[in-house]
Amino acid sequence: MWRHLRRTLDVGGGVILAAAVLVPSATGLAGLPALGATLNPGGGVWRPAADAGPARAETVSLPGLSAPATVAFEDNGLAHVTAGADADLFRTIGYVHARFRLAQMDLTRRQAQGELAEIVGPDALESDRFERDLGLQRAARRDWAALPAGPARETLTAYSRGVNDAIRELVRDHRLPTLFTVLGYEPREWTPVDSLAVQRLVGQKISFDEQAVRFSFAQKALGQKVFDQWFPVVPGNRQQPYDKGPFKKLPLEPLPVRAYPADGVPADGAPGALGTPPTTVPAAAVHSLGNSNSWVVSGSRTASGAPILSADPHLPYSLPSIWYQLEGSSPGYHFSGVTTPGIPVPLLGKTGTFSWGLTASQRPTTLFYEERTDPARPGQHFYQGKWQPLTSVPEPIKVRGGATEQHQVRLTAHGPIMRVQARDYAVWWAGTLPSDNMSSMLALLRAKDLGGFRASLRGWTTPALNFSYADRSGNIAMFNVGVAPQVASGNPALPLAGDGSGDVTGSIAHDALPSSVNPPEGYIVSANQREASGDYPYQYSTSYNFVERGWRDGEIVEQLSHQDKLTLAQSAALQSDWHDNHARQLVPLLLGALKGVELDPFEQRVADLLAAWDYTASPDKPQPVFFDSYKNRLSWATFQPWWTHYKVPQDPDKGLLPRNADSGAWANETLRGTVLGWIQNDPDNAFFSLPDGTRRDATDVMRAAFHETVANALKKYGPDFRNWTYGKYESVLFPNLAGMSALDLGPYPGWGGNPRTPNVSVGTRDAADGRPLSNLATAGATWRFGVDWGTGQIQAVTAGGQSENPMSPWYGNGIPLWMKGRYWPVLEGAAVQGARTVQWKVTS
Repeated sequence: MWRHLRRTLDVGGGVILAAAVLVPSATGLAGLPALGATLNPGGGVWRPAADAGPARAETVSLPGLSAPATVAFEDNGLAHVTAGADADLFRTIGYVHARFRLAQMDLTRRQAQGELAEIVGPDALESDRFERDLGLQRAARRDWAALPAGPARETLTAYSRGVNDAIRELVRDHRLPTLFTVLGYEPREWTPVDSLAVQRLVGQKISFDEQAVRFSFAQKALGQKVFDQWFPVVPGNRQQPYDKGPFKKLPLEPLPVRAYPADGVPADGAPGALGTPPTTVPAAAVHSLGNSNSWVVSGSRTASGAPILSADPHLPYSLPSIWYQLEGSSPGYHFSGVTTPGIPVPLLGKTGTFSWGLTASQRPTTLFYEERTDPARPGQHFYQGKWQPLTSVPEPIKVRGGATEQHQVRLTAHGPIMRVQARDYAVWWAGTLPSDNMSSMLALLRAKDLGGFRASLRGWTTPALNFSYADRSGNIAMFNVGVAPQVASGNPALPLAGDGSGDVTGSIAHDALPSSVNPPEGYIVSANQREASGDYPYQYSTSYNFVERGWRDGEIVEQLSHQDKLTLAQSAALQSDWHDNHARQLVPLLLGALKGVELDPFEQRVADLLAAWDYTASPDKPQPVFFDSYKNRLSWATFQPWWTHYKVPQDPDKGLLPRNADSGAWANETLRGTVLGWIQNDPDNAFFSLPDGTRRDATDVMRAAFHETVANALKKYGPDFRNWTYGKYESVLFPNLAGMSALDLGPYPGWGGNPRTPNVSVGTRDAADGRPLSNLATAGATWRFGVDWGTGQIQAVTAGGQSENPMSPWYGNGIPLWMKGRYWPVLEGAAVQGARTVQWKVTS
């Protein structure tokens, strides 16, 4: 079951906090018993759960509350929390989160703190060892101890009290969620450290990646000159950075001080301390997805004459949802948006004066150091001109059904030693730097204007994010925030020397990070593209460290630039859009290359089909089936002879190089942009030719890939284009937290989209042989949100619903609307009273 759950439960505890962002987390529930019919939503132990039926009016007692509060629920489960004091607001939110998501919250904090094996057994040890090495819990304890008196400390304390109010009530009334019954334990009390540990998982899921190590296999084989041609700093095809310069060159800012290696005690290399190999990084713990769209359009380009903001974070789908949507009102706060259970504040949403969204910035904040060691000097590494001891931190891990494992974390000045792609590195990761993002988010929620919003982000540490902004006064903006490490020598997107020469020297200054405020074009788009152009004067992202190649942002810019008076309905339609900008750019070039070529009758039919295509990857069309294969074969035809010539090895995880002509790979993702850029700007590039000297140009390669793709598709699908229809092979699935197929919703056939369309469809499930099921979408837009400041329209939808209980009417109830590109209206204030609602009265 563990293998089945590794990816499924990666969405279960998911969180994305800007101030505390957790991206889908619970890595897996190793060792769960065969639950079978016990978890059948039609019966079994789900029926007695606390929220099995529709919510009813209640009176809730929270002793010590300053004044009465209310929680109102719409028919769709959306919650509205009103309190007479700020602390009461966050306490009540904690209570509501725990009432509807306690199992999700407990699994999330256990993964963050490396405590899954305690409840599910030894199969979870790999995850627990990794999290102990990474140190989320140690960082959370440090930050809580250092947090001064003020709003952040008060908020975390109040939220924890509310969670514990719910835990005590559920235990007392024998109404704990089913998962606790099945696993045979009760949750311990929630603490502020739990919330701070959970928030660290965001960095792990959207910034802890292995790309530097993975691509080092290619760099060493190709040599730096060829590597830079194939994998340039800026992707080779046309780009749309939102900050086009001119850029500021400011002195670096010092980083928050982290204690490595003083976190531990000297390790002497004795078997008890260092006798076991370093922890292997689990595949499910590494950033493999975490992309999003957000755009803002000024009133000069909208029908209402005021700004429009749209945002849709792309993460793995989950039941329960990653998000819990609510409105919160108190004397100091008013907001509507999505929270993540475990975290008290909204991550994306709006206040009374502005709206904001988030996207991940794909610049490297995970650095890998090749430490020099010597078998004759166990427990030491060579650093700054001398041999220095590693330090060791004892981390005992409790194991259900077994003895406690006496795990030892090994630290150098750069970070914990881990085994990555079968090699040992010390890992420097920004996600455990000292930070107080909660204060930033609370300041953001209290901001009154653009200046206050920007000021609230000044102290943001990690993860690296883009905050989009639109306000009632007519302003639009985008700000990149978070630590951007700079190193003394070397490339932070490849492994660095551990002798001290490649150490981090500081971070790009906050005021020099990419930004855009009220640009003349009247719109700003972020879709995980490189935020700045190639003349940005700092070490920044490269084309191979998760930066998108310009497909989604290119399509969004394409459509916004041709839209004169945008409405919220049109902006919403763009969130559900399946246009493939890669195809929009490449197919006309292919058709041009085929002019004058004698095609057989079936090839001519395919060419005619492509000429009639509108470039949408929609379920009713055959063209996207062809194009998905063609893009792979084009890269294969161009580069495979050279992979062989340079003897480029596959990485140990077998993800760097494509397995065959019709498959994708990490290298291919970058090379799609490279080869398109060459076709557009350098059609006689030497790498279109073969290593044996046979001359080819871009036209030759495009033609060869076309003939091969047609022959393969004809063999695979037959001559009837009705058998090529995209929707025959594409479906969408919403996996559940427990990893039991009886509790999944879907798969729903006839789906569309791909990783390059604004409405992203990404497969994260694996088949029995370990290969990704690319035609089964299990990730994409987890929440869609839009605000028109002119009309006052606010709308949002989350597919996963508000409840984790499969017997609840709020379990997955957003899926039908979400699949049709429709929304729930977001009600606020007095408008809530006009809707049919269930109300909880919250008293002291």
